[in-house]
Amino acid sequence: MAATVSGLVTRTVEALVLSHSGGTTIAVTDVPASPLAAHADLVLATRVRATGLRSEAVLARHAQMAVLDVLYVAVAQRTYDSTTVAMAATQEAVRPYRGDGGGN
Repeated sequence: MAATVSGLVTRTVEALVLSHSGGTTIAVTDVPASPLAAHADLVLATRVRATGLRSEAVLARHAQMAVLDVLYVAVAQRTYDSTTVAMAATQEAVRPYRGDGGGN
């Protein structure tokens, strides 16, 4: 999965191309006709309009984060047992690096 507002970020496009090893690739972008979208199996377009209160770029990033959060929750719900094991392992792995006293 790769996300970029413009769909033009070279590193992001390259990362998506390199990750295409049998799994489904997903692009989250504001530009469905972008190079990123062209290399993805599935494109999730996030469209926003500037309202005058915030720039379009900020709004686009918020829309993309909402899409990513929904996908995360959907996958986690469908794979609950393995997700809880993976989350516990991740929490343990980062414990020494936490700034809130979670380490030794």
